[in-house]
Amino acid sequence: MTDVHVLLPVKALSLAKTRLAHILDPSTRSDLVVAMLIDTLAAALGLPGAVATVVTSDPIATDVALGHGARVLPDPAYRGESDPLNTALDVAAAHVRAHSPGTDLVALQADLPALRSSELSAALTEARLFGRAIVADHTGTGTAALFQCTPDGPLEPMFGVDSARRHVRSGAKALTEPLDGLRLDVDTIDDLEAAVRLGTGAATSRVLDRIGFALPERSPGVH
Repeated sequence: MTDVHVLLPVKALSLAKTRLAHILDPSTRSDLVVAMLIDTLAAALGLPGAVATVVTSDPIATDVALGHGARVLPDPAYRGESDPLNTALDVAAAHVRAHSPGTDLVALQADLPALRSSELSAALTEARLFGRAIVADHTGTGTAALFQCTPDGPLEPMFGVDSARRHVRSGAKALTEPLDGLRLDVDTIDDLEAAVRLGTGAATSRVLDRIGFALPERSPGVH
């Protein structure tokens, strides 16, 4: 039986990372999103016994996921009853549980270029002590990862604005280990610079090297 199934939602690449539009053109933003997905998948699939499913209807993301060892589920038809991301995760979780009852579930952001398998493993080990848990993102308000380690328990994704608080209010335990790479989803230039300082995965590093992305120089005495 699969020990853990990681779910990664990916929206249309043309809509991704608009907060980087002032420094990256659409094609480069798409390349960066694909690279971060590849690095996040590599870390997720580094977990012993892990399977990963990318939930997307984007054809490029689909090809990338299949080419890097993941399964793919198409985004479900959105009827306005919930946030589209949460709807997609609910459908994916139900699909996994129908085929692998009792498998631990992890809903993971797909833009974690500095993530290490060891961090995800440590978080999963701790989450199993509580049943349902989250790792808040580096802002403290969003959710980088949601764990459901209770057999047949619902995932109950509540991603969106202030999701960390809403997940905790619904009963999830907020894990407190540093887990810097796991917490660092990339939406802004500051996030990207922070990821570079931590050390990005191979695919993201190649894109950044190609476009000549470099950290800004700091004035002497500034740390």
